[in-house]
Amino acid sequence: MELRDIEIFLTLAQELHFGRMAERLHVSVAAVSKAIKKQERSHRRRALRP
Repeated sequence: MELRDIEIFLTLAQELHFGRMAERLHVSVAAVSKAIKKQERSHRRRALRP
């Protein structure tokens, strides 16, 4: 797990919105989705639940 992935996850937890979080960190929503999926695979469980 990379530091940027952790930063993305923590910021998403604060914002509770992919678009606002992506804007705040100056990344694309696709990059956010990719980072979350990477964390889910590394922990073998879903990081976010609907």
